[in-house]
Amino acid sequence: MASRRNFKKDVNFLTNEIFMRSIIHLEFFGKRNADDVYSIMNEAADSRNNYIARINQKIEKKADIKPHYKSIYDDLLKSTHDLLEKIDNLDID
Repeated sequence: MASRRNFKKDVNFLTNEIFMRSIIHLEFFGKRNADDVYSIMNEAADSRNNYIARINQKIEKKADIKPHYKSIYDDLLKSTHDLLEKIDNLDID
């Protein structure tokens, strides 16, 4: 199993990717859709805090450890993908 430390680094990396994509979007498109971009950034920050708290949870039963981290990982990838899609779809109209 990977360490918690590396897992937290992955969470931070993916969150930073969302922030960078948001900042790039703001630079290219100006203030158009700025409120939507800021709400996506806030959602990313809230998700990051949620994932870090879930990673830090103490799991008592050894059999529950792997499914616990697997569910966090799956949720992390899904939410990251969804947030990046939201940013990409802001100015398609």
